[in-house]
Amino acid sequence: MGELKAAAAITDLNPQAGQWMTGYGARVDPAVGTHDSLTARVIMLDNGGHRLVIIACDLLGLEPAFVKRLRRHLKRKIGLPESALLISCTHTHSGAASMRMRGQMGHVNKEWLQTVEERLVGLVCSLEERLESAQVALGSTTVSGIGFNRQDRSRDVDPELVVLAVERRDGSSIATLVNYSTHAVVLGPQNLLFSGDFPGAVARHIDKLIGGVGLYLQGACGDVDPVIQIEKGWGRGTFEDCEEIGKQLAEAAVGCLAGRTRTARVVLNSSFRMVAVPLDEPPSLTDLDRLIRQFNSEKKEALSNTGPCRVKACTAGEMLQWARALRLRMVRGTVPRELKAEVYAARINELRVVGLPFETYTDIGLGIKRSIKSKCGANTNVMFVGYANGLYGYCPTTWAKEQGGYGADVSCRWFSALLTPIARGADDILVEEAAALACGL
Repeated sequence: MGELKAAAAITDLNPQAGQWMTGYGARVDPAVGTHDSLTARVIMLDNGGHRLVIIACDLLGLEPAFVKRLRRHLKRKIGLPESALLISCTHTHSGAASMRMRGQMGHVNKEWLQTVEERLVGLVCSLEERLESAQVALGSTTVSGIGFNRQDRSRDVDPELVVLAVERRDGSSIATLVNYSTHAVVLGPQNLLFSGDFPGAVARHIDKLIGGVGLYLQGACGDVDPVIQIEKGWGRGTFEDCEEIGKQLAEAAVGCLAGRTRTARVVLNSSFRMVAVPLDEPPSLTDLDRLIRQFNSEKKEALSNTGPCRVKACTAGEMLQWARALRLRMVRGTVPRELKAEVYAARINELRVVGLPFETYTDIGLGIKRSIKSKCGANTNVMFVGYANGLYGYCPTTWAKEQGGYGADVSCRWFSALLTPIARGADDILVEEAAALACGL
C-alpha cells in the first residue's frame, strides 16, 4: 500500500469519412462522416510500488496482437510491466473497423490503426510526467431498464453500475471509471456516422457533470441489448436515445459516489494468465459442403436482384469465406480444438477488475462476481470488463449452447480468429480461473 498518484487524458482516434465501419454484416457502405468523436480515454495509477494503466477505446474490439505490440512499446519506453496494462473497448457498433473480421467489417485502414497505436503509446508515456497526488472512492448502484437478455428474455441481465472515482486531494475529478453491461447497439446498421453510441455519451456526460476524464468499461453484455430495441424495433435507435441513456447512467454514477469514503492510501496489483478455452468440433464435411452449396445459391440469387438483396449477397459471400476456410483446415486436419485466451485481473484496494477478451454472456460476469465475493469477502467490489486486451468472439454460457442461436453457434463465422464456436464448459473454466487470479492479488 502506498500514497496514490494519478493522471488521465483523452485522445481523438480520428477515423475519416470513407473508412469502413464495423459491427453489422448488414452495413455494406463505408462511413460518410462523424457524429460524435471516437476517443481513447486513459488513466494511470501509481502507488509508488506498482502502476496500473487502463484504456477505454470507442471501438468494437482490438486484436490480441495489437495489445501485445502496445505492451511491448510501453515496456521499452517507460518500463511498464505487461500486466500493468488493461485496454478495453466499449464495443460500439458505430466505430471504425479496428480488427480483422470476415467481410466488409474487417476492412481495416492499416495506416489509421498504426496511428492509433502510436497515439496511445505517446499518450500513456505523457501521463508519467503528469502524475499528481490523488485519492479514490468506490461506489455501486443498480440501474434497471437499460438492457434485456436478447438470447432469452426470461434470463437475467446484470443491472449493477460500478464506479471508481479518482480525484485530487481537493476533491476535483481526475477520472471516473464507469462499468455497466449493455451492447452498444442503440444505433443500427443504417447509421453511417462514426459514434461512440451510448457508452460514448456516458463518458461525455461524466466529463460535463464532474470534470476530469470519464471512462466507460463495457461489461458482460454478449447476450444483452438495449431495451430501446424492444420499444422502437431493432436498429431504430437514435443519437438522442444514446444521449438519454448516457445521461441516465452518468447521473447514477455521480450520485452513487456521494458520501463515499475517500482514501489516498491504495493497494495496487495486477496480473494475467493464459487459459485454454475449448472449441466446438467442426461439422462433418458432408454438412459443411451442404452449407457451401446453400451460401453459393443465396449469393447467386441475391446478385440477380437489386436493392436490399445487396446485403444478402454480401452476407452469403462472407459466410462462404468462413466455410471455405474451415473446409481447408478440416482437409488438412488442422482445425483448432482450443483457444489460448488471456484472463486479466487488477486490484485497487477492495475493488477487483477482471477482464476477458470475449463478448461474454451475463451469467459469466455474474458468476465471476459471486465467486470473487465468496473467496475474497462479501465487501469486495468487482468490475467485470469484456472486450479486454483483445477480442476473439462470443463466449456463451452452457445454457445458451443448449439453446443455440447467433451468439452460441454462428457468430464465430464473422470472427477471423475463430472457425468453430467456443464450446460448452468454457464458462465454468473462465469463472474459476478469473476468480482465482483476482483473489490472489
